[in-house]
Amino acid sequence: MKALALFFAALLIAGCGSRAPEPTSGDASFSRQVLPVFTQTCMPCHSGGKDAKGNYDLTSYAGVMGNGSDSIPNVIPGNADSSFLYRRVTGVVPPQMPKGRPPLSASQLTTVKRWIDQGAKNN
Repeated sequence: MKALALFFAALLIAGCGSRAPEPTSGDASFSRQVLPVFTQTCMPCHSGGKDAKGNYDLTSYAGVMGNGSDSIPNVIPGNADSSFLYRRVTGVVPPQMPKGRPPLSASQLTTVKRWIDQGAKNN
């Protein structure tokens, strides 16, 4: 009985730090949902303007929408599956990003995909 109580206490404690999943319907917000994903997962490699790895600076809408040093657009509004950024974070184009760090969660990938597929608005 004591072991069962400890098990449920551990579950309760573990759940306290978790965040609610991102909504999967409605308009995705760049500033409230997408930029925080990049800030949490893609820094410090892709910040700092021209000093960013591959010249991909993901700290602003302009940077996310821009081209890196390879002149490939990060995002094709309305088409996540063809967007270089989405293809890299899903591992379709290796190496999967973020390199050397845990991959984006399913919820984070859904948020990014939904935002791109909805037109990649600066909202």
